[in-house]
Amino acid sequence: MENYGSDDDGGFNAISRAYKRDPTIDHYLRLRRENSDAEIEVAVIGGMEQLFYLEPELKKYGFEPELVASVMDADPEAISELALLIMQKLIEAKQLSKSGETHLIRRGLAVPDKLVNWLVTCMLDALSWNDNLHIPRDLIVLIRERLGGSNPEYEQGSRAHEMRWRAIMVGAQLKAQGIEPSFRMLAKAFDVAPSTVMRWFPNDDFEKEVEAWSKTFDEEGKPRPILDLRGPSLHTK
Repeated sequence: MENYGSDDDGGFNAISRAYKRDPTIDHYLRLRRENSDAEIEVAVIGGMEQLFYLEPELKKYGFEPELVASVMDADPEAISELALLIMQKLIEAKQLSKSGETHLIRRGLAVPDKLVNWLVTCMLDALSWNDNLHIPRDLIVLIRERLGGSNPEYEQGSRAHEMRWRAIMVGAQLKAQGIEPSFRMLAKAFDVAPSTVMRWFPNDDFEKEVEAWSKTFDEEGKPRPILDLRGPSLHTK
């Protein structure tokens, strides 16, 4: 281990020891706020004793203890391999569940969440313990998946907002050309279902928005010069 969070005479410094005695987020926050420049080594998960204790559990679900031991040494290749292996097992369990298989965890066909979480925290704490804070991208993908995946609610909302805006602009261009836009027409343009377009306008304000913005386009559907604009608000609700 490097010297991060250690005393000059060896061993962890006082603030690191204080955190490790009570590794809660409220304790950490207080320590960090009161000691903004302090080195705090935060690893509290893993170790050889835990590895020996969990060896039967690891083998039951297809994890080689030797691989986990390398992970605890912050070996980047081992961390990447373990992250990929966990992802593989999560995918396999999902497929088995969809096919009607049951009792997957009891049968050793699906890894318990508590074991996945322990392995993930082992990987993170190993990086802190060894003062190696480069996180392999494979681990990033795994952690992101555990936290909600690549399409969480805020991302969905942001994309819906973007698509709503694009639908208004396309509709406004069509209307400026004398074509009355419809949800079905826009759905075909964006390769989505008409019901999806309807969900972008829960307040039935599609026609109002399109009407307002259609004034910003000429009869060929091209944007008018700013100085030619008269009347319509350039702000959507």
